[in-house]
Amino acid sequence: MSMTAKRRLHDIYQLTDFEKAVKRYLPKAVYEYVRNGAGVELSLRRNRAIFQRYLWRPYRLRDVSSLNTKITLFGEEYAQPFGLAPTGGAAMTRYDADRIEAAAARRHNLFYALSANSLTPLEEIIRINPRAWFAAYLPSDLGVIDGMIDRVQKAGYPVLLITCDVPVPAQRIAETRAGYSMPIRPNLRATMGGILNPGWTFGTLGRTILRDRNPKIVNIRPQGGPGLFSNEIAAVGGSPHFTWDHIRHIRRRWKGKLILKGILRPEDAEEAARIGVDGIGISDHGARLLDSTVSPLEVLPEIRKAARDMSVVIDSGFRCGGDVLKAMALGADAVMLGRPFLQACALAGSAGLDKAVSILSTEVNRDLALLGVTDLASLDASLLRDLGTMSFAERAPETT
Repeated sequence: MSMTAKRRLHDIYQLTDFEKAVKRYLPKAVYEYVRNGAGVELSLRRNRAIFQRYLWRPYRLRDVSSLNTKITLFGEEYAQPFGLAPTGGAAMTRYDADRIEAAAARRHNLFYALSANSLTPLEEIIRINPRAWFAAYLPSDLGVIDGMIDRVQKAGYPVLLITCDVPVPAQRIAETRAGYSMPIRPNLRATMGGILNPGWTFGTLGRTILRDRNPKIVNIRPQGGPGLFSNEIAAVGGSPHFTWDHIRHIRRRWKGKLILKGILRPEDAEEAARIGVDGIGISDHGARLLDSTVSPLEVLPEIRKAARDMSVVIDSGFRCGGDVLKAMALGADAVMLGRPFLQACALAGSAGLDKAVSILSTEVNRDLALLGVTDLASLDASLLRDLGTMSFAERAPETT
């Protein structure tokens, strides 16, 4: 570990510390892009507050000297019940972030999903991490859909995750006010942020441009995608015409495991089950799309019931081991975390991710023992006291 990484990680004790620390090293525009949520950020705050609804009822005087935190997900065994969520724009926070995250997940035996909104060709990532998942943003054009499925299948990805909650672009005010934009356009606020953060300007943006000349979103279309400075970038992403009919088409063509991410209603989980989808991702996209939505954790039990034999993965708002275990007790098979790992990578690269994984793994093991259970299969709703629907006045302090 470099001296710089040691210095930056010196006072990191929990995942929320990464956000406070990385604020000093990222331009405000990039920092806000990672941190902010949609609208007035009601859902962003509530995604954290919802964990207060559930309190533990631990067992006592049980032998917890031997613990098992392994999970099996889509036929693969992983060391912990959490993994790295797909995070678009990761390479804007640290040079080569996509490769760093993929390697860290393999090193720690965690599951990991590469976002289609990434700068590193998906064919390179699968060589770094042969068990990586691919998280796609697909249009309604069947030719493009088929081309992407064939490309991902040819590369050897075992799991295709369809991001199904972005029919239109979201509005996130904080990042816009800070000067963040796609396509990238010079503006006073963003320029000042670059000047005030030369480490990022030269170490991340500069190195990326020197290597790639015209960095592109290379995994959004079968033959690549538009550059970060191109107006064409506004046309990529989801589509208002993308429907269940497209999911049926994808299910027929895609031979591997299929996940739908962005589900918040049991009826949608039931439809996915009828189509033959393998997994459900309960998610509000980290509160980055539609404000005032239900929090994924509070709808987990009803969606778990509707999902039948499908695997259920959940994200949005998870920040500690106790959060992960609460989701497991309520029926999740695994938890994905986005911002904390992205912030850890931005702060200190591989060393930052190693620290984040160590913190979260230690918390999962410690909390499991303190609950009086030795394995994840023993977690169920009887370990929780549900305080009922929370009023917004009872929310936690405004954290992300």
